[in-house]
Amino acid sequence: MTEDLFNYQNSYSARDIEVLEGLEPVRRRPGMYIGGTDERALHHLAAEILDNAMDEALNGHANHIVIKLDLQGRVTVSDNGRGIPVDPHPKFPTLSALEVIVTTLHSGGKFNNNTYQVAGGLHGVGLSVVNALSDYLRIEVVRNKQLYYQEYSKGKPTTSLVATTASNREKGTTVIFHADPEIFGNLLMHPLKLYTMARAKAFLFAGITIDWECPEELVHNLATPCPARERFIFPKGLQDYLLYRLPKEPAPVMEDLFCGQSELTDQQGKMEWAISWSAGDVGFLSSFCNTIPTPEGGTHEAGLRGGLLRSLKDYGQLIDHKKTNLITAEDVVTNSAILLSIFIPEPQFQGQTKEKLTSPKATKMVENTIKNHFDHWLSADPQRAQQIVDLVLERTEERIQRRQEKDTQRKVPGRKMRLPGKLTDCLPTGIVATMPSRTFSGTACTISVSM
Repeated sequence: MTEDLFNYQNSYSARDIEVLEGLEPVRRRPGMYIGGTDERALHHLAAEILDNAMDEALNGHANHIVIKLDLQGRVTVSDNGRGIPVDPHPKFPTLSALEVIVTTLHSGGKFNNNTYQVAGGLHGVGLSVVNALSDYLRIEVVRNKQLYYQEYSKGKPTTSLVATTASNREKGTTVIFHADPEIFGNLLMHPLKLYTMARAKAFLFAGITIDWECPEELVHNLATPCPARERFIFPKGLQDYLLYRLPKEPAPVMEDLFCGQSELTDQQGKMEWAISWSAGDVGFLSSFCNTIPTPEGGTHEAGLRGGLLRSLKDYGQLIDHKKTNLITAEDVVTNSAILLSIFIPEPQFQGQTKEKLTSPKATKMVENTIKNHFDHWLSADPQRAQQIVDLVLERTEERIQRRQEKDTQRKVPGRKMRLPGKLTDCLPTGIVATMPSRTFSGTACTISVSM
């Protein structure tokens, strides 16, 4: 009996191999696609849909986005872009392209540069993942003066594709979804997080209009104030964003901001930056790629650091300031307020949540571009450039002094040497042992040891 039970428990055959189809892998392992099932992952669903709308704007097909949150916790994201195609898909003639995109992983129009030159959604999983993890999802598409809509639940369609006459819109896509409590428990969408997300997107794409809206009941008791309605339009992009994020105190070292935008070297995209130097501890470095936040940095940040460092060292040689040779990239960026946004085709990220850019070419492109512009900026105003040099050298001297202090502490005389491994002092402090002297004779010498 015991032997039969052992064999049963340790059996492993073809019947034990599961094949997950459709969107079932997403529901089984949501962490692989959105990084978990916590509050951060919940709001990542909204970010995925908002990113799709932004992709339409980045490629010149939309200029207005609306994001809403209702009392039931449903999120609505609407854009005036081209609208998701609804005609039959060539590979699946019985399904519309819309249904294929919403119900199939790795499907979409962003795997080549024919439809989207620049995009944040790359893997063809964003919309389908949101569908899989929502107990209700409705998509409305306006194309050719026709309104098409279809509803889904937990990744599967609950209605067929319905077509009717569009009344007040010419084109665009609207996605309405409610996160599935089976996946996220009692977590709720937070209005302040969605508001902040919408505002950040508007900062990152100068001139776009993004409207935010939610019921007054959802915001009147929040610890941090959040308006129920607001329209975001920032004509100066990152410069507006930097001025918004800079604290009132302490005042920046200089009023001038190093801001600009440029095509990347080799015409592989474009970049925008905004930098302020401060004497206080208010520094930050926030980076983005195709409007996707990259909180863990990556190759574009490495390029920015390298470009600023090379430029400052070259300027130091130009004015014959030998101490600038000691500067490191950290000395340049520490306590500085820096925003960096790049737009490149086919970026490579670390994981589906895209928190770190890994595109190898981004480093050199960003480094060369930012160096060229920083060179001109420094040379254009020697007095301003001297302020930057003096501030960065202060940080360099502080860093060197801290390192010297640490080295001195390691070399303080009189500190008791710790014995390696399991060796310890043989006798406690205060105990003296006396033993008679002994003489050891050998052919070469005689050694006397007192113990």
